[in-house]
Amino acid sequence: MDADSHWPRAPLPWQTETWQRLVSLLHADTFPHSILAAGPHNIGKQHFLSALAGLLLCEDSSAGTACGKCRNCHLLDVATHPDIMLVSPEEDSRVIKIDQIRSVLDFASMTPGISQRMVILIGPAEAMNINAANALLKCLEEPTESTLLMLFSHRASTLPATLRSRCQTLAMGLPSHGQSMEWLEQVTGSAQISEQLLEVSNQRPLLAKRYFLQDKLGQQLALHRGVDELLQGGISALEFPSVVADLELVDVLALMQSRLELLLRNRVLEGNGPPTRPGFVLRDELARLQQAVASGANPNRQLTIEDCAARLARAVGDGAT
Repeated sequence: MDADSHWPRAPLPWQTETWQRLVSLLHADTFPHSILAAGPHNIGKQHFLSALAGLLLCEDSSAGTACGKCRNCHLLDVATHPDIMLVSPEEDSRVIKIDQIRSVLDFASMTPGISQRMVILIGPAEAMNINAANALLKCLEEPTESTLLMLFSHRASTLPATLRSRCQTLAMGLPSHGQSMEWLEQVTGSAQISEQLLEVSNQRPLLAKRYFLQDKLGQQLALHRGVDELLQGGISALEFPSVVADLELVDVLALMQSRLELLLRNRVLEGNGPPTRPGFVLRDELARLQQAVASGANPNRQLTIEDCAARLARAVGDGAT
């Protein structure tokens, strides 16, 4: 959820079409019992589902968004609504544990307290360990009439097929550059700064906003220059770890993956033919490493960064992208 002082009422501008489709299902009384919002990180999937949860619990949803005035909306604003459950990794953990999902099952077995429905919002879904994911299947296989389960995932392909098949998937892609710029300029007040923020965030508008609010644009520009130096041979893979010394390992891997994805995308846009297999192999390996680290793996930081940096520089030098 973003830093706004109240619960999100409406979707982000680039989510309007998906939102309208779901509102139509709600009005037709054909709303699914389980939803999986899938797409890249930092495009607003959690914001979307939070706003949707607000609509589902609101006492007056006739306008197509939560009213923001009723008792249910007020309780959401002050985080005391009894009919919604939010599940994410606990503090100091990157994993959603089985005990948390057991609490979900207990919650789902209850009846609504003050609303017509109960809503469970879980994410990122890939943070569930295997035991937690298997436990959640019970809730998906035996949904109660009044309980709606909503998940979001940054890497939906890594989720168990049994879990994905029991949810209606909402494929949510990156907004267009124009949409991101229009939205971000309202935050920054500057087209130039917004352009730079989108560049260092790999076109992720919510990440760009966070960099701006945390005054991290300068830091991110320096980090990206460091990656550029690596790719251009200005520094070696052995020197690269010192450039990213202030970042967590998972964030270093994400930085390299985002730059690789940009290179792969630009290869197509520039008419140089489709990316070759080694580029995709490395991208997938960086994603796998991120997931492993996020799940608690603790590889040697120095060696991992050196190895990935060397492979990235070699892939670019060999034209593997």
